[in-house]
Amino acid sequence: MPALLAATLWFVSGAIEWLSRRTSGLVLEVLDLLAPETVPMDHLHTPVPWPFVLSGLSMLAVAGAYAAALALVRARRREAPATTTLAAYWMCAVVAGAVTAAVPFVVAVVGAFAEGRMPSGLAGTYLVTGAHWGLLWGWLPAVLARALDTDDDARRSRGGLAVAGALVLLAAGLGTAVAAPAADAALTEAVSTAPAPGP
Repeated sequence: MPALLAATLWFVSGAIEWLSRRTSGLVLEVLDLLAPETVPMDHLHTPVPWPFVLSGLSMLAVAGAYAAALALVRARRREAPATTTLAAYWMCAVVAGAVTAAVPFVVAVVGAFAEGRMPSGLAGTYLVTGAHWGLLWGWLPAVLARALDTDDDARRSRGGLAVAGALVLLAAGLGTAVAAPAADAALTEAVSTAPAPGP
């Protein structure tokens, strides 16, 4: 459940960022400060269906990363104070955001090397954005995770759920590695076939 909430909040943050760039208004400009760019905007400007595919893969990646991190740090209620547990679960969201934001960066670096060019300085933007998201929004899945804690979560969570979350993250990362270049190619083709603007 907390991982699904993290994925939903990841999408909401990206949607607010996207809306704030497409329209103007004081409310959206203020919300823009609280809604980091979770999905790179260049992915959202590709032809349909690529924005949906890439957004969905990004949501899967953050859900998997959060589930894996949460499973690794889950603690019994009686062993850790509630505030310590909540802070640890919140930091799981920061880690999940940074790891998920690293996926497009890794894809861009691999793509640049495959084309024989040096990658540009994208790391700071992607990684800071993901961590920023975790700091701003990560408390919500952390509160939910803390509310759903049971005494035997620590025993059963570590192995199976960590592996499952990591596999979801890996699958989403591989999907992004395949889909991002295809989306870029579709965008390039759409731009090259678009009619020239009139005088």
